Amino acid sequence: TSNKRVIGFGRYAGIVGCYNGFLTYGLKHGLYKLKPANQCKDRKEVEEELKKLQLPQNAKIILTGFGRVGHGAREILEHIDIKEVTPEEFISEDFDGPVFTHLELSDYYARRDGGAFVRKDFYKDPTSYKSTFARFLSHADMYIPCHYWSDKADYIITREDLKKEDVRLSVVADISCDIDCAVACTIRPSKISDPIYGYNPQTESE
Repeated sequence: TSNKRVIGFGRYAGIVGCYNGFLTYGLKHGLYKLKPANQCKDRKEVEEELKKLQLPQNAKIILTGFGRVGHGAREILEHIDIKEVTPEEFISEDFDGPVFTHLELSDYYARRDGGAFVRKDFYKDPTSYKSTFARFLSHADMYIPCHYWSDKADYIITREDLKKEDVRLSVVADISCDIDCAVACTIRPSKISDPIYGYNPQTESE
């Protein structure tokens, strides 16, 4: 079992992680305040808290991962009735309300040789593929990673990606939590009781 996950995340992790992402966004931008997830007694109270959301008109959110965690996070996005758009619409259009896009692997990985993306090949040899996620960084406000990531795959977001001046992304709710690799700003795990920390792209530290 070396180099393999032996504890599977579940739907609840996706729900709580996504909720904490919105909690963080409200605090960071001074828009609203939500009760921390671990202080909510049940799902009903979580949903009551979410009524406090006051997202900007053109807020854009990215979700990755289609397992139990990703579906848990998606439950929250659907509950607050955020419109889903395609990756192409996400990049090229502005909207009159918050939107999210749920990326497939082929939306943020491409073959290094320019060939077609084949999921089976990606899983067999991820080194043949490169991340193209950087194209979303100047359009997204929040990213919710719920994917499974192989340490043989290209980093999804690098430290250098985050140093670029046109980066719009301000909150990453990294439920996958692969430390200092797939998503460069995830430099340590957080705690349920203290789920938020900041990342300075220039110093590459908190």
